[in-house]
Amino acid sequence: MIATLLRLDEWTRSINAGEAESPLRRKLIARATAPDPIRQIAENLIEHASGIERDLLLKSVQEVLFYSVNFETGLNGAQIKTRLKQFLDHEKRSTFIRQFLSFYFFNYVWYHTGESFRAWALTSQVFEKEMENVEKICEKTVASAFKSHEREEPVLDRNAAKELIHNVEQRLRGLDDREG
Repeated sequence: MIATLLRLDEWTRSINAGEAESPLRRKLIARATAPDPIRQIAENLIEHASGIERDLLLKSVQEVLFYSVNFETGLNGAQIKTRLKQFLDHEKRSTFIRQFLSFYFFNYVWYHTGESFRAWALTSQVFEKEMENVEKICEKTVASAFKSHEREEPVLDRNAAKELIHNVEQRLRGLDDREG
């Protein structure tokens, strides 16, 4: 998770800064020639992940990429880069990273609890409502942890990424460090 978060941060920084010669940027866009460039970019960003974590990271990176290109499909690598640059020009880069974390933690929580909610829900409407509630909790938790991170350490290095992820996990568990 930490490696992917740092690669996403580095990649979006290079796109935001217009660094055409960034090695990571070149590598990710050049390899995105497959029929599904968003998936290819996501796979390149998570290249060292494995198992369930890989699946969750892949899903989350693809979701944030689709989110940032306004859910348009059929784009090639260059179009994705252009749309992402437009998104980053309009929104803060931190919005992209925060949204990725929200998607990741929602996917993580839902992976581990979804079947319990499905068994408990009496109707599909109740199930969907509970899914939305979990999503909102994850979004608010990530936003809160991210806000604290930005105040204390606006730069995202390995230690800051590790602490940010730890803070989100603790908040989701209800174990706010300030309480104990």
